[in-house]
Amino acid sequence: MISKQITKFIKNYKINIVIKILIISDFLIWSANQLFAPIFAIFITNDLYNGNIEVVGFSAGIYLFSKAILEIPIGIIVDKRKGELDDLYFAFFGTLLSGVVIFLFNFITTVNQLYVLQGIMGISAAIAFPGWYSIFTKHIDKNKEAFEWSLYDVLLAIGMAITSALGGIVAQKFGFSIIFTISSLSTIIGAFLLLLIKDKLFLNKKF
Repeated sequence: MISKQITKFIKNYKINIVIKILIISDFLIWSANQLFAPIFAIFITNDLYNGNIEVVGFSAGIYLFSKAILEIPIGIIVDKRKGELDDLYFAFFGTLLSGVVIFLFNFITTVNQLYVLQGIMGISAAIAFPGWYSIFTKHIDKNKEAFEWSLYDVLLAIGMAITSALGGIVAQKFGFSIIFTISSLSTIIGAFLLLLIKDKLFLNKKF
């Protein structure tokens, strides 16, 4: 009974189209990421020449460091430009780049190649995140902020939980190539979904 009431409430709860598209896009992107993220260390240690536990930690550090040093400068650039189209393009191109990088994991064989791709992945995140966060912040429905952030978080958690479990099963049966390919395609689709909100954005800073 309670679950039916909750489902009915969510179904009838009006959310503006920009927020809906942003949530759906991130649902696809982060669910795709979780297909391989929990088992990525196994790929590194088993499939890469000289891959080991130290490489796993160092590669993660490269991703996070490259993201950290660039995200604030890019955020400043996004804030200085008029309107939201630049926010959208940063989010789109950053996400698209990450989808390409995930696909390229299919072709690497050495640790150095991994490090290069992880650095580029960090750069793509630094490009995408400020624009996405900026648009979400500006378009979130007034007096519904807590609900819409919660809805975003819950839906992503559900998607990521499912793909985390499926990723291990698929990788065990078919290998990592199919995992990286599916993840890449889903991320690229999520990137192009962002373009659907182009006509809904503010064209100047008066919003």
